[in-house]
Amino acid sequence: MNIIERIGQLLASISPGLPVYRENQKGGFKEPSFYVSAIGSRGQPELFGRQKRTHGYQVVYFPDPNKPNQDMERMEQILLDKFLVLPEFAYIRDRNFSRVDGTLTVDFNIIFWAQPVEGGLKLKTMEYHGVIAYDK
Repeated sequence: MNIIERIGQLLASISPGLPVYRENQKGGFKEPSFYVSAIGSRGQPELFGRQKRTHGYQVVYFPDPNKPNQDMERMEQILLDKFLVLPEFAYIRDRNFSRVDGTLTVDFNIIFWAQPVEGGLKLKTMEYHGVIAYDK
């Protein structure tokens, strides 16, 4: 499961029944709904081949068109309380809320450490010469 799918699952658990989109919609987004996108990443090398990786994401909330300001205020408080951790993966860091063109946006980072995995098998075959002794 990738990070955007984890974010989508968390949003779905916070607001069941609201659509969570990953791609732009030709006919527009259903309101209310969420749109999740990656906005950048960076890696910093550390000891022993590890990397500290910071991935930036943005969640856009499209509010109820009948009462958008009230709905955005409500959703902002809910996200401040509950949008904190991707379960069994990483903490959500540096959350910044803003209002842009009638939507509520949340920019944030996911930070974790990665260790490169070398490809290929280390031991393809094994020859054994000897006996196994059992102590009676």
